[in-house]
Amino acid sequence: MEISNTFIYASLILWQIGFIVGILLKLFYEPNEKKFVPTVVKSIPAVEVTTPKVQPGHIDVEMKKKIALQKPTTSSIKSDEVIKGKVSTQKDKLKQLRRG
Repeated sequence: MEISNTFIYASLILWQIGFIVGILLKLFYEPNEKKFVPTVVKSIPAVEVTTPKVQPGHIDVEMKKKIALQKPTTSSIKSDEVIKGKVSTQKDKLKQLRRG
């Protein structure tokens, strides 16, 4: 019972506040008489492109693919960079990279 009474009182207070704000807005608010006139802007394309009138038909494209399904028997990997020696810490590695 107590919750319903609180709800009724709160809703009445909110309706009264809304009603008062509406009356105050009607009394003191003067609408702006400025009217916006739309302007017409022509869109000029930057580049003129002529498209052909005839649509292209079906185009056949031949593709030759060589796909190997077996694992390679030999492989060769070549590296241009050769670093000799063992590096134990990051500090030594940086020093060695600076020296070349």
